[in-house]
Amino acid sequence: MGIRSKLIAFAVGIAVLVAVVFDGYVVKTLGAELGQHTEADLAVRAALVTESVARARDLASEATALAATLSERAGARVTLIDPAGVVRGDSSVAPERLGELEPHAARDEVADARHHGVGRSERVSRTTQMRMLYAAQRLDRPDGPWIVRLAFEPVAIDRSLSAAHARVVQGTWLALALAVSAALVGARALSGRLVYLTGVAREMRGDLSRRARVQGRDEIAALGGALDDLAESLERSRRELGGEGERFGAVLESMREGVLVTDERGDISLVNPALSQLLGIRGDAVGRPPIEVLRSASLHELLEEVALARAAATREIEIAPAAPGAAGPPGRRILVVNAAPLALPAQSRGAAGVVAVFFDVTELRRIEGLQRNFIANASHELRTPVASIRASSETLLGGALDDPDAARDFTEVIERNAARLHRLVNDLLDLSRIEGRERPLSQGSLDLAAQAEAAVALLRGRAREKGTEVEVDVAPGTLVTADPRALDQILTNLVDNAIQHTPDGSRVVVRARGANGRVLLEIEDDGHGIPAAHQARVFERFYRVDQGRARASGGTGLGLSIAKHLVEAMRGDISVTTGAAGGALFRVTLPGATAGAPR
Repeated sequence: MGIRSKLIAFAVGIAVLVAVVFDGYVVKTLGAELGQHTEADLAVRAALVTESVARARDLASEATALAATLSERAGARVTLIDPAGVVRGDSSVAPERLGELEPHAARDEVADARHHGVGRSERVSRTTQMRMLYAAQRLDRPDGPWIVRLAFEPVAIDRSLSAAHARVVQGTWLALALAVSAALVGARALSGRLVYLTGVAREMRGDLSRRARVQGRDEIAALGGALDDLAESLERSRRELGGEGERFGAVLESMREGVLVTDERGDISLVNPALSQLLGIRGDAVGRPPIEVLRSASLHELLEEVALARAAATREIEIAPAAPGAAGPPGRRILVVNAAPLALPAQSRGAAGVVAVFFDVTELRRIEGLQRNFIANASHELRTPVASIRASSETLLGGALDDPDAARDFTEVIERNAARLHRLVNDLLDLSRIEGRERPLSQGSLDLAAQAEAAVALLRGRAREKGTEVEVDVAPGTLVTADPRALDQILTNLVDNAIQHTPDGSRVVVRARGANGRVLLEIEDDGHGIPAAHQARVFERFYRVDQGRARASGGTGLGLSIAKHLVEAMRGDISVTTGAAGGALFRVTLPGATAGAPR
């Protein structure tokens, strides 16, 4: 129901209510006043009739005629009752029927008149069966107290009340017509302004620059002004929130750390791109519990602890990526999570929302593990030659110097282990410089055939000692983009590794071929090969497939690691597999070069 209909209904209701109240008040008041006036008039008439009756000499015989005569004069029914209560005259009853009337001594007005001199009552007459007003007065006579009673039918009162009621009804209809007309005019003016304000308010939902600008000093104008003030405040708040939201979004977008926010129920309400990328979280994570998305009991416990205790906490946890293909060794991430409760009113109860910041320390922990392994391996590698040098030195100092043959043997042991220490230290320094990018590489176009022949020429003496045949099958003019010293070190390490780890009389082949702008260099032997379980780890520092045999050969355990880092520094790849003859096959891919490129 619109406001116009409500105003009309309200006006009609008020008019009807006023009419009903006024009608009841008028009828009741008027009826009471007319009744009082009629009773007073009837009492006066009764007194006058009583005076006339008092002049009768033989009232018992004249009562019938006297009642009829006085009734015409008084304009009312006249009844004369003797001291015994018997009706001796009644203007409304034929004389021959008076004997049929019952005694009236028990009538209320008759009884009151006998005791108090006057009496009044109103009731339906048993004789005429009509509502009557009675006024009785006592007349003392020698034969006893007679009662003179007048009765009046209040038809005039009823007619007056009916007329008054009819006028009230007419006035009510007139008031209703005026009220409806006035309500229509007022409702049209009021609803028009309210409809305008409603339209403006709806427009403000999409355009907060819209204003009502209602003129006047009434409540509608005040409402319009309040609406304008509200729109201005909302527009200002939206600008401020928009700026803050953009800044907040930019911060979240640019953060390298992952951010996760939960609400009071513990469900995810925000995930920044860094965390989504880090753990492979899909876009439907919002509104779901963190344990359902990340499947980490440790993270779930941390978030619950912070939410309930409302105190910040930090924990290092391991989480598997939520999506296939997410990075991390081996398929898991080590994260340091700083969690803190969101600010809530002090009077609020229950759990709070939580904001958690994730720091990926997977690489850091990996490096720390490598450092620990490196220190342990380097210490282990250094311990053997140092122990040999120390033992030989102590033996010489203990008297072996006096024995020329023994002194020579121990001196040779010291020299071999010192050379091994020298190689180990040099390899460690080279590896450190390569990993720290402290060794500059000057890449240019190199003839791979010439580089391979030069590297193999340095190792042919050792190969002849073991009866190993080294063959170079690289076409002249095979050009690669590489640093000459780095390429020489790669070839030397790989060929030397093949010679050392193959039985006497083996064969080592160095070959190369170009394809798609890159050159594939292969070093293959026909030795025992490298088991598949070890192939992925042979490029790690100090990793050896056969610990005893590797140390006996004099290797430092760093050659393949140095070769790997140098290849990668020159934008190449290196891998190992099992060759056709069952031996080890190392493949090195390097960028190719064209003739005429700078050397």
